[in-house]
Amino acid sequence: MTITLLFIGIVAFSFVFEQWSIDESMYFTVVTLTTCGYGDISPTTKGGRLFTSVFAIFGISILAVVIGVLGSNIVEARIGKIEEKKKIAEKVTLGKNCEGTSKKNDVVSMFLSQEDLLRYIILFLFLFGSARFLFRNENWTIIETIYWMVITSTTIGYGDDYPISDHERLLAVVYILISVGVMGEFLGKISGYVIKQRQTSFLKSVKEHVFNFDDVKLMDADNSGDVSELEYLIFMLTCMGKVDNDLLNDIRSKFKKLDVDGSGALTKTDLMMMTRQRIVTE
Repeated sequence: MTITLLFIGIVAFSFVFEQWSIDESMYFTVVTLTTCGYGDISPTTKGGRLFTSVFAIFGISILAVVIGVLGSNIVEARIGKIEEKKKIAEKVTLGKNCEGTSKKNDVVSMFLSQEDLLRYIILFLFLFGSARFLFRNENWTIIETIYWMVITSTTIGYGDDYPISDHERLLAVVYILISVGVMGEFLGKISGYVIKQRQTSFLKSVKEHVFNFDDVKLMDADNSGDVSELEYLIFMLTCMGKVDNDLLNDIRSKFKKLDVDGSGALTKTDLMMMTRQRIVTE
C-alpha cells in the first residue's frame, strides 16, 4: 500500500501537475503522508493543490492503517510473554503481601524491560547517526541534529530545518518512514506504562480497601440487599476498565434472546424453542 501511494504521488506530481523530479515527488509524498510538513516544497498549480488536498486526506488515513497494522504485529509478537507476566503479577498482588516488592523493579517491568531499553538505545543511536550522515554537509551541531531528529520522528515538522539537496531528500524518504515508526512505538510504550500504573494503583487500593455498607449498595444491582458473585464480578470488572456498560448491555441483550422462555437461565427448553422458531421461519 505504501508503494502504491508513492507511485500515485510520483505520477501526479512529476508527470501531471507540477513536473517535479521523481526524487522531489517521492520526498513530498512521504513528507505529506507522514504529516512532517517541512514546507520547503509545495504545489503551485491549482490542479496540484486540489489533488494534494484530496491525496493528503485519503493518503494519511490509509498510511495510518498500514502503520497501525505494523504496530499491531509488533505488539502481538510480545503478547504471550506479557500475558504470562500479567497473570503472575496479579496472583502476587491479590494473594500475597507485596510490601517487599521493589518500586524500581516495578517501573522497569511495566515501562521498559532491559531488552526493550537496549533496543531503543540502539535504534535512537542509529537514527542519530543516520541524521548526522544525512546532513554531514550542513555543519549542524549535535543539538541541531537531535532537534531535527525529534521534530521529524514526532511528525511536528516546523519547517525551520529540512533537507536541501536532491541526495538528502532521497535519503530522507527512508529516514522519515523509519524514524516515525520507531517514535510511534516508543510513545505507545509510554502511554501503555501510564495505563499500567493506573491499573496497578487501583488493584492496590482494592487490596487495601475495607468494604462497607455503601459499597454493598453500589454493587447490589438488583436491590436485593445482598451482593451475588456475579454482581461483585461485574462491579469490579467495570471499575477496573475491563468492560463498559455498553458491552455489558450487549451481552445481556444476547442472553435475553437466547433465554426464550424467560426463565433467567439457558436450558434445553430454550434450545428446543429456538430450533422450532428457525424451522417456522424457514
